[in-house]
Amino acid sequence: MSVAELEARAVELEAPSGLWRDAWRRLRGNPGAIVGFVLVGLFVLVALLAPVLAPYDPREQLGLSNAFDGPSTSHLLGLDGLARDELSRILYGARFSLLVGIVSVAVGLSIGLLLGAVAGYLGGFVDSLIMRAMDVMLSIPGFLMAIGIVALLGPGLFEIMVAVGVTQIPIFARLLRGSVLAQRENDFVLAARSVGVPRRTILAAHILPNAISPVIVQGTLALATAIIDVAGLGFLGLGPQDPSTPEWGTMLADVNRYFQTGPHLAIAPGVAIVLSVLGFNLIGDGLREALDPKLRGR
Repeated sequence: MSVAELEARAVELEAPSGLWRDAWRRLRGNPGAIVGFVLVGLFVLVALLAPVLAPYDPREQLGLSNAFDGPSTSHLLGLDGLARDELSRILYGARFSLLVGIVSVAVGLSIGLLLGAVAGYLGGFVDSLIMRAMDVMLSIPGFLMAIGIVALLGPGLFEIMVAVGVTQIPIFARLLRGSVLAQRENDFVLAARSVGVPRRTILAAHILPNAISPVIVQGTLALATAIIDVAGLGFLGLGPQDPSTPEWGTMLADVNRYFQTGPHLAIAPGVAIVLSVLGFNLIGDGLREALDPKLRGR
């Protein structure tokens, strides 16, 4: 064996890893992110298996004489004002919160990505027009805008999805625009232009894959914000108008009317909202650290 081979074996040079593999390695070593994945995993599991896990029908009234009964062996979280099992309503409520959160973020993400990519790559008048429109939307507090949209469209589950999704559009648009601006003058983009690659191909195949990391992080954090906004709109009475709908914000609004009679009913939906939001925030923070290029190699 030659001296060069011995030195190479001693040094044991490692092949460079890719961005996503390196990010996944750091993410697995982040305790906060692991806790977040566990919380979100439980949240999703409860939403999917609610019919199996719920001991009662969330809309079933178990005798009005038993209304406001506290926790017991047959009803672990007690009964609400209409004698419905609180635990069953919490489990089914995870479905509504998860559905509205995912759909609303998907609405904001899809439109925001389109506007941000076009504005960042084309620049000029198109960039100014789109960004001024986004500035106008950002000048209005997001929750206040959501209230206005729901008031315009009317209360309901679909209307909440649209309202919360619209408030997310300028955030994703500005974030992706900044990433595209940082990527479009890189050498690999200039090389693609020099050989005549179409502009839409450059944007879709070369720029977006390298600019999407901050958007993934923001999308995770936006899920947490969407769950809070949905609960807030439901608490204000702008959520599902069917009073039997087991939505966490609506459940809190119902408790507000008879808080002195059944104060224990405010704990379960409040804790469910806090834990689900905490899980998404922990994952978002973990992704932000894992995808930060300044931390690569540490």
